[in-house]
Parts: sequence; structure tokens; C-alpha cells
Amino acid sequence: MGLDNQNIHGADVLIRKLNAAKAYLQNDAPEVIGTEAVKHFKKNFVDEGFDGVKWASRKTKVKLQRKVLTGQGNGDHLGDSIDYRVEGRTIIIYTDKVYAQIHNEGGTITVTPKMKGYFWAMSKQAKEAGDTEMAEQYKAMALSKEITIIQRKFMGESPLLTNKIIDKIKRDLTRILKD
Repeated sequence: MGLDNQNIHGADVLIRKLNAAKAYLQNDAPEVIGTEAVKHFKKNFVDEGFDGVKWASRKTKVKLQRKVLTGQGNGDHLGDSIDYRVEGRTIIIYTDKVYAQIHNEGGTITVTPKMKGYFWAMSKQAKEAGDTEMAEQYKAMALSKEITIIQRKFMGESPLLTNKIIDKIKRDLTRILKD
């Protein structure tokens, strides 16, 4: 004698809940993971650090009223560029900014002729504005062959993010299985 859903009290409800949980994990969980990751990594720019570890302050004496690694008020800065996409069972967190990796990992960059021209122009502009300290900093960069970019990690493995995602998915699954 076989059992069917009619012979087990509540089996239909349980199957409905399990199917809803399966659908959530297949369809909604990747979006939850992507959204939580993007929010977490963007918050690092507000906090000026990664998972509670503050970034080093600027070496240059740039007189800016903005945070490190943020744009000049035009809304086009590194933090704004972070996004995600879902490809099959993989969630990819990315930025389209070509300079993102050097800031996230640190390293050296070669000063190109175009960069030299920019630094000379900025040196001249600072000098004309009476800011000799900035003029000298730009002059030094124009004369450099390489510039060292210190690491200011904003994306990567994060136990804090992993815990946020686990907590969110647990709450969602608990709600689905209670209904």
C-alpha cells in the first residue's frame, strides 16, 4: 500500500511551502545576494574603509571637502559604479571603472606623457592660485616615472557581508515556511 498526499495530514501545505522555498532560492536569493553585496561595498566608500578597517588618509595635501576615492561632485565615482549581474548560478559583483583594481589592491602605475601634461597644468594652476605646496606636489608627480597607489580595499571576501546575506536569506526562508 502506497501513501499519497491525501493520507498524510498537512502534506499538501508542506509541499507548497517547500516549493515556495525552492523558488525563492532559485529566483530571488541571487538578487538578494547581489543587492546586499552592492550595498555593502558602496557603504565602504561612506565609511572610508573595508569591514571596519579604515583606509589610509591621502598623502598629498589636497584641499578637498570630499571623502577618499569619491568623485568631484558629478556623481561619477568609483563607489557609484559598483553593480552586479546574475549568470546562471553565479552572482558577479563588478565595477566598470578601469582604475578600480589598482585602488582595491594597491600597486604602482607608470606616469604617461598625458599624465605628465596634466600634472604640469595642475602645478601651474596651483602656483597661479598661490598654493605653492600643491604646485610642488604636482611638479613632483610630473617628474616621476611611477606613482605608488596604496591599497584602499573596497571589494572582496567579507565575513560581515557573508553574515548579512545568511541572516537575510534565513529571515526570508523563515517567513516563507511560516506562511
